[in-house]
Amino acid sequence: MSTAASKKTAKRYYITFARKLTQVLSFIIIFGGALGYSATFLVLPIRVGLSNPYVIISDAWMLMEIMLGMAIVPLVAIASIALFTLILGRATCGWVCPFGLINDIVGALGKKKRLSPQTVISLWKFALFLAGLFIFIDISIYYNEVAGSSIKNYFGAFSGAPSTFLDPVTTMFSLMFWMSYHDKWPSDLNEWFNLPAELYWRLFLLAIIIVAILFIPRFYCKALCPLGAIMGLGSEFALLTLYVSKGRCDECKICERVCPMDVPILNFLDSGEIRHPQCILCLKCMEVCPTKAISLKLR
Repeated sequence: MSTAASKKTAKRYYITFARKLTQVLSFIIIFGGALGYSATFLVLPIRVGLSNPYVIISDAWMLMEIMLGMAIVPLVAIASIALFTLILGRATCGWVCPFGLINDIVGALGKKKRLSPQTVISLWKFALFLAGLFIFIDISIYYNEVAGSSIKNYFGAFSGAPSTFLDPVTTMFSLMFWMSYHDKWPSDLNEWFNLPAELYWRLFLLAIIIVAILFIPRFYCKALCPLGAIMGLGSEFALLTLYVSKGRCDECKICERVCPMDVPILNFLDSGEIRHPQCILCLKCMEVCPTKAISLKLR
């Protein structure tokens, strides 16, 4: 490869390098307790859970659920989700979220299957339905706690944060860590058959999602993440957004082929603004566009 070609390739992928570096540094900072850093008061719209003692930055969704379960109005958590979404859309999903990084790593090992625009929207609607369901449950728990007639016993081990029933994040970053840290994993085959039912379900669900990510990159982000679904709903009004120029675009579809969220970018040629609830502003489309038809701007 010539020197000129090498420089062109390096320049072409500087955004990917910057994003991966940001993801790794964010992961290290978020789990900063392992390096001796103390917890901060920073609440971010990311998925990391709260029960890992090494996590020093709060997961806004999990904090919201836990506080509602304690009959406390989670103003800080709600403000964090709203503020970041209205300014950056779902950018924290693509650049900061630790489980987003896990999705990218696992997805890179598998074979990418591109989804139709209808399927992509259907998956987001399903995640939005789950988010609405969990919020309804959380508010019901909050109301009954305030009224003095607790209904937490109906949700068993998931009463503290109901969404953990379908949440691989707390399984990976909290439960598995806790069992490893305290040497609680079964030492023989018989012990594996005497674990709490909750643990079997959590590990089974995590395994299913990891396998799904191998075939559908960022499957969890697309179809199951309640926080991402809510942020996708609000990203329609975000200040930061991507634009595609109809005059420059030659409709080669390279941008759509590299999009990890399967956003149908060319569908937005007429409007110019790429406003899609699944867009995580990873900027891979902007990076690979041969005609530089895609740009990042403030509204």
